[in-house]
Amino acid sequence: MPKKRRPLKRARKTRSRASQKSKPKKPAKPTLKERLARARKLEVLDAGKPTFKIPLLTLTSHPLRNDDFPQTFIQEISVSLDDPDHWLTLTWTGPSADSQETGPFKTSPGAGLRGLNCDDEATSRRSGSKCTPKGTYPVQGFQRRLNSDSRATYVTWFKQSRGIALHYFPIVPDHAASHGCVRIELERVARLIQDNSLVDETQVVVSGTWTKPPKQWS
Repeated sequence: MPKKRRPLKRARKTRSRASQKSKPKKPAKPTLKERLARARKLEVLDAGKPTFKIPLLTLTSHPLRNDDFPQTFIQEISVSLDDPDHWLTLTWTGPSADSQETGPFKTSPGAGLRGLNCDDEATSRRSGSKCTPKGTYPVQGFQRRLNSDSRATYVTWFKQSRGIALHYFPIVPDHAASHGCVRIELERVARLIQDNSLVDETQVVVSGTWTKPPKQWS
C-alpha cells in the first residue's frame, strides 16, 4: 500500500511554527528609570563645562551692554510656561532702568521626558526630567555656546548642575520643545540678557502653566 501523505494543513502549521521560532524578539522598551539616567548624562555634558562669571572683553565684545552697567542691570528675568509664546520679560534696576528693553520675547521651555508632567513643580525640578524647573534661581554664569549643541548660543546659566540655561536657539515653536533649557527666539535678546545680567544678583523666575507638547523626549 502507498504511504499516506501528511495533510497539507498540518505541514503549513509546522512551517509556521519553525518561522516563529526563528523570528527575533523585539528589544524591550527602556524604563523611565533608564531614560532618566540617560537624560542625566546629557545634563552632565553641559553642567561640567567651565563658565565665566563676568564676560571679559578679551573673550567677547558686549555691544548690547547698557552704558551704565553694572549700576543699571537686569534684576529679574521672568519666564512664563504658558502656551503658545512662553513670554520672557525683563525687569531692570538702576539709574537708567526706564530706558531699557523689557519685552515680552518669545521662548520655548522643556518638553520633558515622555510620560512626565512638567507642570508639577517637583517633577520639573527632577534631574533628568528634561523639564524647565519651576521656581526662582540666581544667574550662575555665562557661556558662549552649549557643549551639547553648538546651535545654542549666548548661554546664561540659572541651574547649571542640571545643564539648564537661557539661550538663543534657531528653532522656537509654539509649544515646549527643549531638553529643559529656555530657548529664546531672537539671538539679540539672548545676548542682551547675557550682556546685562549679574551673577547672584539677577534672578530667573519660571512660572505659569506647562502644557504637554505634541511630542516629548523618549
